[in-house]
Amino acid sequence: TDAIAILRGPQDAATQYFRRNTEDSLTMAFRPIVARSTQAVGVTAFYKRLVQRGAALGIVDANRFDLDLYVTREALDGLFQVVADEERRIRQEPAARTTALLRKVFG
Repeated sequence: TDAIAILRGPQDAATQYFRRNTEDSLTMAFRPIVARSTQAVGVTAFYKRLVQRGAALGIVDANRFDLDLYVTREALDGLFQVVADEERRIRQEPAARTTALLRKVFG
């Protein structure tokens, strides 16, 4: 049923399926990398301390203002956008179907 839904679905049906089934695990994999990168750059240190203080005082929800999670989500949004664009191209342009499998599925 998933395969049929992907074939008969919108131009980004495979990307939507992929996102639904991988986003949580990708977030868990990406977030530590993002956290190390933002820490190494040092630009976000003041912001993170401010959010921690605000959370300790009960002024803000630290999870809602988690910069590393925000950057991770934005990175994944970008990744899935690129995948969706390529999927659209494969569906619309026969020349983009460069493998035998793609030609068989979308041909």
